[in-house]
Amino acid sequence: MFFRKNKKNNTEKPTTPEFNESDNKINLQSSEIKSENKISTISENLHITGTLYSTGKISFNGSIKGSLVSKSLYVGHNGFIDGKVEADEAVILGKIKGTLKGNKVRLASSSRIEGDTYHQVIAIEDGAIYEGSIKRIKNS
Repeated sequence: MFFRKNKKNNTEKPTTPEFNESDNKINLQSSEIKSENKISTISENLHITGTLYSTGKISFNGSIKGSLVSKSLYVGHNGFIDGKVEADEAVILGKIKGTLKGNKVRLASSSRIEGDTYHQVIAIEDGAIYEGSIKRIKNS
C-alpha cells in the first residue's frame, strides 16, 4: 500500500566559487564559467574615465571619457560617450562626441552625434542631430 521511494545518495556538493581571504581572490575553475549572452548594464549615475571592453552586449546610460568596445551596444537617452566607440551592432539614443565604428548602426531620433561614423549598414531616424562625416566600410 505504501511505497518507499529510493533516495538517491547524492554525495556531490554543488560547486561554488571559493574565496581565499589572504589573497582576496575568487577561485573559479574554467568548467564553472558559463559563456552566456547576458547584457551588462551601465546606469546613468556611473561615470567612467578610460576604456570599457566587452565581448557581449552593453546597455549604456552613464558617461564615459575614453573608448568603448563591444559586440553589441545600446546607448540610452542619458548615455554620453566622449571618445571612440566600436561595436558590431550599435543603437544610439543618447550622445556621442567622437568616432563611431560599427557594422550595423542605428541613430534614433533622440541621438546627437558629433564626429565621424564608419559603418556597413546605417539607419538615421528623423530628428537625429548629426555633425560629422558618414563613411561606408566594405565587408571584409
